[in-house]
Amino acid sequence: MALSEADTRAKLIDPALHHRGWIEDLIRREETDRGIDIIGGKPRRRERGRTDYLLRVRVNISTQPVALALIEVKRNDEPPDKGLE
Repeated sequence: MALSEADTRAKLIDPALHHRGWIEDLIRREETDRGIDIIGGKPRRRERGRTDYLLRVRVNISTQPVALALIEVKRNDEPPDKGLE
């Protein structure tokens, strides 16, 4: 059964990150603006933006965390490179 992108995040990625010790303070979920699709020659705004993960590490207690990795989320029935820009 195919999982949506939101289900993939909630059921697979979030538990895996927490199991590996990532805490919420170091996980940033990025929401992009709603994209526009061209359907039948007419622009149509998507209902929601997409959310991906930015994993950060704290290098120094007195500074902001530094970005370490980005996780691009896909439905589990889509190829990992779909939408790669």
